[in-house]
Order: sequence, then C-alpha cells, then structure tokens
Amino acid sequence: MSIVGDPALSNVAEAAAPAFGWPDSQPPPVPAVISHDPDLAVRARLNAIVLDGLILGLVIEVLLAALGAAARSPDALLLLLGLQFFYFFALEAATGQTIGKHVFHVHVVGLDGTPVTARQAAIRNVLRFADALPFLYASGLLSMMRTGRGRRQRIGDVAAATIVVVDQAGKPLRNPRWLLPLATLVATAFSVAILIVVLDTPSAPQIPAATGFAGNNSEPPLPGYWQATGTTTSAIGYGVDPVGAQVVRAWTIVHTCAPSGGCWYVLTRQLAGEPPLSARLIPQPDG
Repeated sequence: MSIVGDPALSNVAEAAAPAFGWPDSQPPPVPAVISHDPDLAVRARLNAIVLDGLILGLVIEVLLAALGAAARSPDALLLLLGLQFFYFFALEAATGQTIGKHVFHVHVVGLDGTPVTARQAAIRNVLRFADALPFLYASGLLSMMRTGRGRRQRIGDVAAATIVVVDQAGKPLRNPRWLLPLATLVATAFSVAILIVVLDTPSAPQIPAATGFAGNNSEPPLPGYWQATGTTTSAIGYGVDPVGAQVVRAWTIVHTCAPSGGCWYVLTRQLAGEPPLSARLIPQPDG
C-alpha cells in the first residue's frame, strides 16, 4: 500500500496499515483539510454571536408583543428558550453556520475537520445555555481560554468534539492576542458585578400578616366576612383560570363557645361551585 505525496506520510500509513487491517483496495478515509486553525476564527466568532444575538433579540421582541400578557407566563419563557435552541441547532446541523457565522465566514466542524453532524450540533447547542452563564458567555469564553489556541472550544464544543474554523474561501480577520483575554475579563467582571448587585439587593418587603388588631399579632382574629380579589398573572399545569381573569375568594370567621365552656374560632372558606370548607383555627404565637 502506498500514498502519493509526502514520503514521511507514506511510510507512516504503510506502517499503520497492517495494525488496522485496511485492504489495499480500500484505503483509510482521509479527513477534510481544515483551512485555518481555530485561533484565527476567534474575532469572527465574537462578531457572529453578537449578530446572531441581535437577530434573535428582534424575533423575540416581535414574539413578546404578539403574546401580550401571556408573555409573562413560564410557558412563554420555555418557548423563548426553545426558539433560541432551534435557531442555532437547525442552521448548524444543516450547513454548519448560523446567519452570523455565514456573514463572518466561519463554520462549525468536527475535530477532524469533517462536517458537523446533527448529534454534534444538538450537543453543542444544548450546552450553549451553560456557556452563556452567568452573563455575556463568560463561561464559554473561559473555556475557550482553557482549551488553548489549538482548539478554542467553549463548553458545548468540548462535549460535542467540535471546533469553529474560518471558511476555505474566507479571509481571517485581524485577531490580536489580547482580544480573547480582554473579552473574557470583561464578561467575567461584568457577571461578577451583576451577581454582587443581585445578591446585595434586599428582598421585597413581606406583606404583614392579617391581624385582628393592627400592630399586634398576638391578638385573636376578627370575626366577620372577608373577601379578596386578585388577577391571574400566569397559568401552568392544570390551572383553569385564564391569564388576566379576576379571581374572588371569600371566607368567614366565626367565634363559637360551647355551653360547657371553652371558645374557639372557625374559618369557613367558600369557593364558587363547591361546598364550603370549615376548620377550627389553632392559636399560634404569631396570632
């Protein structure tokens, strides 16, 4: 068996042929040649994710406007996350490129330079959510620093065994050595600053407990008829109230004493279309 070309490569192939059992009539497959190393695609990748983010942001704004009040529901959040995954997965599985990658002439390939598979595209984009944490793709940028100039893989790339390279016909953008470290530092610092602000922000004030007498939770409840009105802001699972519906809840507190002595309070809750539910109230230190 022989390979036309570099004598050194031919000798290596001939030596390896018996070990792998390749017959002379069927030479081993040769992976596609990668046009540029992954380090040269860093600047184009950063530009591409910004463009893809702007495109997705515009689509999401239109979708939120169409959903109206329902946009605040958990189902809407799942829809938006699914939309983001579908955008990246569908385009990369089909062509190895999103719109941003196409504009800036980079594409996703396997580690051996072969076209990315649907399975690889799914893995790298499921983990895109991890790469984006906590903000500005800080985790992904740290992973690209960690994997070095020869791979420049974010977390999703490591799991999927993929890299991003410049197109055969593409011209690498000027990629200063400080660009990736600076972007990683800015994203990490911004993420830490946001987390500090969020963790230091005091929680919303608690609504005081309803009491029989203002300012003293040790007092007994006030007998009478009570009614609360609210608006449904989200409905998940088996909820039957549509978003925006006005919901009314009513209950009655009665003070009852037995002829033989001893008194207690009974709370009765009334729901529309259902029999009333009653229970004795048990005294607690907070009222």
